[in-house]
Amino acid sequence: MNAILLAAGYGTRLYPLTKDCPKALLPLGNGVVLDFILDALTVVPGVSRVALVTNHRFLGQFRAWQSHHPVKLELIDDGSTTPETRLGAIRDLRLGLERVGLDRDVLVLGTDNLFTWSLADFVAFAHTKRPASTVALRQTTSLEEACRSAVVEVDATAQLVSCVEKPHASRITHHASLLVALCVYDFPASCLGRIDEFVRSGGNVDAPGYFIEWLVKHDRVSGFITQGEWVDIGSQEAYHAAVTAWQNKGVTN
Repeated sequence: MNAILLAAGYGTRLYPLTKDCPKALLPLGNGVVLDFILDALTVVPGVSRVALVTNHRFLGQFRAWQSHHPVKLELIDDGSTTPETRLGAIRDLRLGLERVGLDRDVLVLGTDNLFTWSLADFVAFAHTKRPASTVALRQTTSLEEACRSAVVEVDATAQLVSCVEKPHASRITHHASLLVALCVYDFPASCLGRIDEFVRSGGNVDAPGYFIEWLVKHDRVSGFITQGEWVDIGSQEAYHAAVTAWQNKGVTN
């Protein structure tokens, strides 16, 4: 399979931390956020190519990081230079697929997600659900947190029966058993054409959760409920929480 890392956002909610630095290159532990994401990826067997999609403004910083790291990583410039001209996560994903090809399954990771659970376990689970796509899920009981994510429901076979990206609190009825989708996806090659279909249909390309919301209505999607630590670096508070949680973790790549 191939892997695509999404890193073309501008992190405006983290300003001034990300005014001149992408979230993926913020300091963390004895490295940067991207180091730990790539560490998590190394345990997945059979990954042929790893591509990172960034914007043009931060491309030079990723190249500078790459010059000091032996990791095989293809950098893809989406051409945008401001938050107002960004392509959106789904168009960036499509751009990544144009580079790595549509003939293999693809593992998609947001570069603002940190976690301690095993990506190898996630991929192994996803393979048992072929030809369905698979999304990583996290249990939360916080209504506020859920409303910032894609809220899903699953059946007894782990298949998603609904998904709503950033719902209004009034739409959430089962407060005690909230499941939210993380920006970690396993898409089989047979599903990749759905991304173009979604874009052509006029779908919201800003966040991957909107695509999952649409995909649940058009195809089978399975959910893998994760265990362990997870941080979405979407705010200064979340970033500082990650720094505290990861301060004693080392980078192995």
